[in-house]
Amino acid sequence: MTVEPLDVEIPAGESRIALCGGPYSNFGSVEAFLAETAAVPYRFCLGDIGGFGPLPNRTLELLRDAEVICLQGNYDHAIGHGERDCGCGYTDPRDQRFAQISYDYTYTHTAVEHRQWLRTLPRLIRLRWRDSAILLCHGSPDQVNKFVWESTTDDDWIAACLERYQVDGIFATHTGIPWVRQVPGGFWCNVGVLGRPAHEGRPHVYFAELEFSIKSAVPVPRILPLVYNPKPVVVAMAEAGLPQQFQDSLLSGVWTTCAEVLPEAERVAKPRQAMVSML
Repeated sequence: MTVEPLDVEIPAGESRIALCGGPYSNFGSVEAFLAETAAVPYRFCLGDIGGFGPLPNRTLELLRDAEVICLQGNYDHAIGHGERDCGCGYTDPRDQRFAQISYDYTYTHTAVEHRQWLRTLPRLIRLRWRDSAILLCHGSPDQVNKFVWESTTDDDWIAACLERYQVDGIFATHTGIPWVRQVPGGFWCNVGVLGRPAHEGRPHVYFAELEFSIKSAVPVPRILPLVYNPKPVVVAMAEAGLPQQFQDSLLSGVWTTCAEVLPEAERVAKPRQAMVSML
């Protein structure tokens, strides 16, 4: 079934917007993102607000109070509708077991009013900005929990998505690994996630900005590292009884759970900064 995007008009005079993905109840990184982008009037979250981290209401309140425009990821849909699991798309039994622990905790500790709000979020958002159109999705425009990896995605598939939705660029998240690629007709940008590090052995996370100065012919996506202090989140994880593996991942910067889904190229823990610096 085709989902009609929610249209959001960006005023012509604006020069940049900020986008994040997968907060995963990491209130520490969300606070850092909000502080870092405080001067940016238009900020977007591409879904999966809960999961993995502790105290889901705290992160939800941070984003809602800051009026960040959010779309609905698979996690948000599942929590909002009271489904049995997160619908993340994992197939490995160990990954599924840890994902279920995270989901059960998040559902139990998410307030009813937030669940109701999550049900109202759009699945797709289309930005209208001067003469450009940009699509925001969670996994892919056609499948909310699709894993779109840099190493396994070809230019033709990206170009076909851009053509089908008649846009100049697509922002996504879900995989947790940030990357960006220009193709004829536009770009694809995975903004990464705020909820856990990008499996590179360092605890910082990533978000994205789209710059579109008055002098520019086209908008330019950029992935940016975000340094924050994970220790208060780790303490809250421990107090909530969440697995030690979750805590270790935030501190080490390496995925200790839900990593079997990674393709061979992404499975190696390595810096992503070289990729980011190419733009």
